[in-house]
Amino acid sequence: MKLVFKKNDQEEITVLQSFDGKELPFVYTDMIKALIKDGELELPVLDVTFTEEEQHSINNMVNEINRETKEATKASGGTEEPLW
Repeated sequence: MKLVFKKNDQEEITVLQSFDGKELPFVYTDMIKALIKDGELELPVLDVTFTEEEQHSINNMVNEINRETKEATKASGGTEEPLW
């Protein structure tokens, strides 16, 4: 799963999710399911309207989500069973 970030003329940011190139509205539970299934998010897709700082921040967020997912998977012994 990829997260797709877009910005409109009023500087409002929209986040979508992309599965096999098909963009859909972002749903947190879909992201969690994808993380459990795939173990990580793919690199995000960013509109060209984002500043370098914004791009860096978004990429860091995705990297942090992936890092936390890997740590949680290790802590659970590599199973898909939740830690809670």
